[in-house]
Amino acid sequence: MANFVSGVISLTLGVIMVASVLIPQVHGANTSGWSTAETTMWAVVSLGAIIGIVYGAFAIFGLV
Repeated sequence: MANFVSGVISLTLGVIMVASVLIPQVHGANTSGWSTAETTMWAVVSLGAIIGIVYGAFAIFGLV
């Protein structure tokens, strides 16, 4: 039970950090001098973070 509670707390903190820190920083970056490939890869960073949060939620509830 303690692992479940600590997992939910970690998931909550992860969602808060991704939503309030990572995604605004990624979308607010100055990419004016970057190539198209670099800009596309930079946009995938936030998608990777969201996938990581979903994977963590699945792991907490035993779906993985």
